[in-house]
Amino acid sequence: MKKWLNLIVVSLAFLPALVFAHGAPRLQVEESIVINADPATVWKAINDFGKAEAWIPVVESTESEGGNAPGATRTLTLKGGATISEKLKKYDDEKMSFMYQITDISSAGEVDDHGEMHEVPAFPVSKYKSWVSVEATDGGSKVTWLGKFFRAYHGNGHPPKELDDDTAKKAVTGLYQSTLADLKTKLEK
Repeated sequence: MKKWLNLIVVSLAFLPALVFAHGAPRLQVEESIVINADPATVWKAINDFGKAEAWIPVVESTESEGGNAPGATRTLTLKGGATISEKLKKYDDEKMSFMYQITDISSAGEVDDHGEMHEVPAFPVSKYKSWVSVEATDGGSKVTWLGKFFRAYHGNGHPPKELDDDTAKKAVTGLYQSTLADLKTKLEK
């Protein structure tokens, strides 16, 4: 019995270290917009994984392989020259949804964090996964874009502003909101 009690006491002593060792929290952004157009029209505007530039304004061009089959890849070249590589994980034409993840992001430079240099990715996130869906709603369509990700900073302690949680959330929120607003404008002409 004494051995069990000692084991419990030792385990409890390590609990605070385990709680703080998990690192940065997983972040999430979800944005939706209602578009006055039928779901098939909206889906057709966004469903080609290899043509992101057709509906995401910051994308200048897309190089892709694999079509809309899970495992397909694409490299987005953004206006300004940065690149983001992505892999299609799920695609459901019937349910009008797809899921993808970022596999690589080009660098936008470096930031000095108290004498230690850190790379700043062009899109300040890591381990990013995203879901896009279209559904019928009130005579129109609802487009939902959900992202789950971590900030770009992987070190311990307080991250530099360019790599912190707020910067990551603002970048994703800004992308989603501006893209969805642009899509609404295009499809409601």
